[in-house]
Amino acid sequence: MKRYFKASMLLMGLLFIQLTAASAQCPIKEQIMNGDGEENGGSSATRTEPSSPVSHTLIIFFDRKTGNKPLLKAIKKQGCTLLYKYKEFSGVAVKVDENQDIDKAIADFRKVKGVVSVNKDGIMQLQ
Repeated sequence: MKRYFKASMLLMGLLFIQLTAASAQCPIKEQIMNGDGEENGGSSATRTEPSSPVSHTLIIFFDRKTGNKPLLKAIKKQGCTLLYKYKEFSGVAVKVDENQDIDKAIADFRKVKGVVSVNKDGIMQLQ
C-alpha cells in the first residue's frame, strides 16, 4: 500500500511540474508566434526578421590551440569593439562599426589565423 501511495504522489508531482512549466511557457510562446513580444534589454542578441535592421554584432569562435591573440589584433585593426569574451568556450562577441559592411567584416574575420567560425548574432527559433 505504501508503495502505491509513493508512486501516485510521484506521478502527481511530475504532473504538477509539467503543468507549471507548460503554463509558464505559454505567454512567451504566444509573443514569439505573434511577433508582438519585446526584446530582452539585457541581452546582446537581436531579433533576425526581414524588416529589422542588420545586426552588427558578430560571434566569433577560434581554435583554442592557436589562441585569441591574432583575433584580438584583427578586431583592433578593423576598429571593432570587443563586447564579451566567453569563458565556457573559445569565442568572443564583437560589435562592428555601423558604417562598415557586415558581410565584408565576416569575410575578413574568417581569414584570421585560428578563427573557426564567424556568425551574426541573433535568435533562432526551432520548430
